[in-house]
Amino acid sequence: MDGRLERCWNMMTRMTTVRRSGIAAILGAALVAGLAAPLPAGAQEVQRIAAVVNDQVISVFDLAQRLDLVIRSSGLPDSPDQRRRMAPQVMRGLIDETLQMQEATRLSISVSQSDIDAAIAQIENNNKLPKGGFKAFVAQQGVSVDTVLAQVRPSIAWQKLIARRVVPTIDIGEEDIDGVLERIKGRAGSTESRLAEIVLPIDDPGQSQDVIDLARRLVTQIRGGAAFAPVARQFSRTASAATGGDIGWVAEGQLAPADAAAVGKLRPGETAEPIVEPDAVRILYLIERRTGSASGGADTQLTLRQLGLPLPPNATKADTDAQISLAAQIGATAKDCPDFARLAAEQGSPQPEAPLEVRAGDLADHLRAVVQGVPAGKAAPPVVVPGSVQLIMVCGREAGGGPSRDNIHEGLVRERVEMMSRRYLRDLRRAAFVDVRAFPG
Repeated sequence: MDGRLERCWNMMTRMTTVRRSGIAAILGAALVAGLAAPLPAGAQEVQRIAAVVNDQVISVFDLAQRLDLVIRSSGLPDSPDQRRRMAPQVMRGLIDETLQMQEATRLSISVSQSDIDAAIAQIENNNKLPKGGFKAFVAQQGVSVDTVLAQVRPSIAWQKLIARRVVPTIDIGEEDIDGVLERIKGRAGSTESRLAEIVLPIDDPGQSQDVIDLARRLVTQIRGGAAFAPVARQFSRTASAATGGDIGWVAEGQLAPADAAAVGKLRPGETAEPIVEPDAVRILYLIERRTGSASGGADTQLTLRQLGLPLPPNATKADTDAQISLAAQIGATAKDCPDFARLAAEQGSPQPEAPLEVRAGDLADHLRAVVQGVPAGKAAPPVVVPGSVQLIMVCGREAGGGPSRDNIHEGLVRERVEMMSRRYLRDLRRAAFVDVRAFPG
């Protein structure tokens, strides 16, 4: 693995949080039948088989525990009907994680206690908990520690597997990065939307209506007050789930026609109707919208020189007008920044050797408004402030806020890892024996 790819993957895995709807303590042995005495009702519930995945069992109890976790962590209302409707999708997550753990075991990939400890530390950090506060936090949510850790283990195992089998095969060339940079330049000035998504895959066309119905229920719950990010973390099946579904800024021209039509109807904070595709149902949420690719210029890096022409105490309008006229004359006369520094010194305002370098967003609002749109090598119009008339020369201007080549490289790696890991899991599903038998009830 080359250095940049390895650094990128390490950063991505450090940023990954516990997410998605699928954890379970997988029962590793077949149930013992033919006992002389019947099991107590609670034990019978634990032993009931919800699904068999190859040679491993997911119990009804495991599924019920996962439903508890999903409902509590996503903020959805808890009711028997809600659980019944959510159970198939949650079961799908449990099955996927069982397949991931089985494949990791086949490849001799294990999850150590140090891995678990690191994941717990990440949970504590993400939730601003004190060190060691994980167990108390989980208890407050009404969820067992084992249920949460059962979700953590497959996530860690899958990350290790992808790092070993998928990441080394990814090759991002400089031409790929150049292409992204060209597209970014080409969309400067266009409308951009910061979006979040929930992606619900359709693995079996015969179950597509169930997935569509779930998507509609999630939209209803989000519009009714449930926060989008926790719902995305539990239900979405793409890498963006780790960031609450946030996929960042997307230019208008980058959106597929169906997405553009859906997003175009939204105001910030609104959720679109589900978008049905052959292999998935997607839900889009508009976080915010802007024009241009530099956040209105706030990230533009400016190189400036400034001249202050003092006003006397209790300055009259004539005093102020005279200084404004002088400042305007200096601004029109200055050929460049060195010439501006010379003229300023002649007015008793000696300049530092190096001009000021500053981010536009860090300027006072009135100064930022003055220099906005002024090209490099030109002076802005004079501005009156208490005690003086200020003249600012824009020596340099460099658009900021755009991604670096390393940022773009990371994004491309993330996209390809996501695509290839989904393909890997899809192949595991196709090769597996899966028998779904029961849901809680």
